[in-house]
Order: sequence, then structure tokens, then C-alpha cells
Amino acid sequence: MQDSGTRMQDNRERMRDSKKEPENGKKRIPELDYYKGFLIYLVVLGHFLLPLKGSPHSLFGRSFYLIYSFHMPAFLFLSGYFFFGRWKKRGTQFRSLFSYFLLYLFMKCLMHIADLLFYHSKHLFPDFLHESSTPWYILVLLFLELSILPLELFFKGKRGVSDRATILYLSILILLSFPLSFLEIGRKWKDLLSIDRLISFAPFFYMGMIAKKKAFSFQKIHVLPCLLGGAFAVTLFLFFRELYPYTRVFYGVWGYRIEREAIAPFFKAFPILIRIGFFPYALCISYFFYTLVFFFSTALKRVKSATLLHRVLELLLRSGQYTLPIYVFHRPFRDAFFQFSFTKKFILGGMHGGLVLLFFTVLMGISFFLLFLLGRKSLDAFCRMRLGG
Repeated sequence: MQDSGTRMQDNRERMRDSKKEPENGKKRIPELDYYKGFLIYLVVLGHFLLPLKGSPHSLFGRSFYLIYSFHMPAFLFLSGYFFFGRWKKRGTQFRSLFSYFLLYLFMKCLMHIADLLFYHSKHLFPDFLHESSTPWYILVLLFLELSILPLELFFKGKRGVSDRATILYLSILILLSFPLSFLEIGRKWKDLLSIDRLISFAPFFYMGMIAKKKAFSFQKIHVLPCLLGGAFAVTLFLFFRELYPYTRVFYGVWGYRIEREAIAPFFKAFPILIRIGFFPYALCISYFFYTLVFFFSTALKRVKSATLLHRVLELLLRSGQYTLPIYVFHRPFRDAFFQFSFTKKFILGGMHGGLVLLFFTVLMGISFFLLFLLGRKSLDAFCRMRLGG
């Protein structure tokens, strides 16, 4: 009993210590670390559900599309939120851009090895110019940070870039992204340099920057977006079959791929409205889940028992601080897992409901294990090209 109490006390002390980051002098927001940990968990779980999204067992597909409705928009929003502070202090960091470039090349090679081992790819070398799989996020971050450089080159005065110029520039980029995603050239470019993802998800990154500029507080809960997000999430899960044709927008694809879905005639005529509507839709769902994580973590800190839940919270905290290595290295584990023949039975369907729930629980457990395995400071240093300090 004493050892158990000591461990719980240690867990709570580590959670309190997370409010400061002595290594770089930056104060962390623990609620955001919990949420980032939750998001990277959903990334891993979502990729495990990806081969099952077309399964007759609808639990897999409904869960997959609910995750995809907001998890990458949320990550891009937070990336922009944190980037703004760094950019305001130091401007565009070419070392950071170069590290993204190297990490993208590394991920492409890593994914290609997995393709050779598990999917019998016939290509000897990876295609570095086209990307729609996991590495796209790294490439998009590179381009998004680079897209802020014109602000420094053309709008920087003696006191730096003015707030007015910053907001105006970011707002213009957001507005331009919607029609640009429907350019006809997308039919030719397809996934060239992940430009489709770049244009589609850019508004979330820029809105994150604006939120940071406007001093948006994550420690104050806003009721309206939370309620809307909850309603959107429940509606998507319950009425998935009816809403399925509109879920193509979740992937961040070119507009022509949205147009060819079995959507209502009105949206066939004005498909850009789906892209525009997805912007607040995804942000509200993101905020709804942030609110759940916020209240869960706050309430759990006040509970003296529930050791297992405290460990889950601690794992989310650490994972939120080291999301990058989890994102970079988790995919080959997924690919290896689905080489087991029994997984095909769940893809094809016809399994007992109890076994479906058990398999879903196994996927959740494996996803948590990968957070524990890959959320390491050493791997994070490797991904950020900071080996040796």
C-alpha cells in the first residue's frame, strides 16, 4: 500500500513539474500536452483502423472517420499556434526547415522499406516527389513555415512585422486556399509534393498562428464551439452512412475528388462550400475533444486513487511532449501487425460482435503501447536533428 501511494505521489509530482520546461526555459501548458498526447494516440489508432475502414463491421469505419474528421486539422492548428511564438522571436529558422527536409527523406525511406517488406513493392527506390501517406505532414510543415518568409522579406519594419500586416497576410492565405484547392491542375499534379494536403490544411495552421497572436487561452473553456463540436461528432458517428460521401474532404484532397462523390446536387454545383464548411466543422470537433481531455485531466489530478488512470494521464503527458518520434516511427509497426492472417477476417467481416469489440480493444492497447515505446527524448532529438545536444 505504501509503495502504491508513493508511486501515485510521484505521478502527481511529475504532472505538476510538466508546467515548466527547465531545459529550454519555456513554460509548457500541461493541458495542451495532454491533448497533444491524445491526438497522437488517435493518429496511431487511426492508422491501425485505416485497413479496416471498409469492413462490414461499422465500428471500425465510424471510429476511423470520426478520428479523421479532426485529428490532423487539430495538429496543424497547434503547429501554427506554437510556430507563431518561435517565428515572432527569431523569424524563419532555416535550420528547422532543413531538419524537416531531412526528416521527410528519412520517413520516405522508412516507409519504402516497410512497403518492400510487407506489401511487396516492386519499386527499388522511393518516389520522393509524390506523397499522400504519413510523411506528407512533415513536408507540409516545411512549406507552411516557408510560406511565412514573405512577411519578413517585404513587410518587416524597424520594429519587426506589424500585427496588422501579419493578420492581413494570414487571412489572405486562408481565403485563397479554398478556391486554390479546386484548381483543374490538381487533376494532373495529384499528390505531387503533397500540394493537395498543403492547400487543404493550410487554413488550420494559419488560424493557429492568428489564435496565438490574439492570445487565445486554452485554459478557458468556450461553451459554443464545444457544444457544436459535440453535436457534429455525435451526428457523424450516428449518421455515418448518410454523411459518408462528404468525408472525402477529411483527407485534404484536391477539390475534383470531392466533386465526384455522391453528394447532394446543391453541393455538386457549389463543392467549395464543403471545403469552407469543413474549416469550422473540424475546429469545433477538435475543441470538443480538447474540452473532454481538459476536464478529464483536471478531475483526475484531484483523485488520490485510480493509479492506472494516473499512469494513462502520465503517458499522455509524455507523449504530448514527444509527438514527433511517435508520428515518424509508428507506421511500420502497423504494417507488420496486419501481416497476421487473422486480421484479414476482420477486414472481410462476418465476425461475432464480441470478437469485433475485443479486436478493437487490442488495437487501442497496441496504440497505447507504441506511445510508451516511441515517446522518447532520444528519438525526439533524432527527429529534430539535435544529436549530441
